Amino acid sequence: MRRMIGTMAAATASFTLAAGSMCALPTSARAQDRAVVQVGQVSREYAEPPTPQPREVPQVAADDNRSVLRLQLGPVAATTGRGLGPGLGVAADFGGGTMGFRLAAAWTRGEPSTSDPSPIGGSLAQYTGELTLDFAKRGPLHPVLGIGFGYARVDTGRAEGGLGVGTARAALEYAVLFDDADVRFSAGVLGALPGPADSAVADVKGWALVGGMLGVGF
Repeated sequence: MRRMIGTMAAATASFTLAAGSMCALPTSARAQDRAVVQVGQVSREYAEPPTPQPREVPQVAADDNRSVLRLQLGPVAATTGRGLGPGLGVAADFGGGTMGFRLAAAWTRGEPSTSDPSPIGGSLAQYTGELTLDFAKRGPLHPVLGIGFGYARVDTGRAEGGLGVGTARAALEYAVLFDDADVRFSAGVLGALPGPADSAVADVKGWALVGGMLGVGF
């Protein structure tokens, strides 16, 4: 009897151990499966590297296309208040910013006069250089002031001589908005005040040049 009881106890213990082992296996598998899922979830939390964006090239407005050299040509007229002596003017403007420099020349006929003879009644040739100030770097309209000096050759109709001059100029320029060109129309007036002069033209007190020009930049 005792032997039977011992045998049954041993069988019961073996069954219990086997059942415990079988129960432990799914738990271990589930633990392993959970670990794999967690690893997968952690890996999905990393952000993807940013896609490089193409750099934007700044666009240059048409009115910002300012060339550093502009050649100008157009009709001008000289006057002392008695009439107009028509002629031709040329100029070269240097600089693409607010400050610039201008070389100019003008050749005109004599100013017509009747009872009161003109001091530039024969002809006038003027050559000047000036510093310029552009009050509007951008936009189509450009108010410009210039101050300079130069040399003039005057024919009074009775005598001819040379003299130095100081000049002041005011002009308004209109820039045509082309994408690849700096084209301008300008209108202005220049006043010339004589300095040291030959005796033949010592009575010349000054004159003004008025006119318009077409300029093209390079």
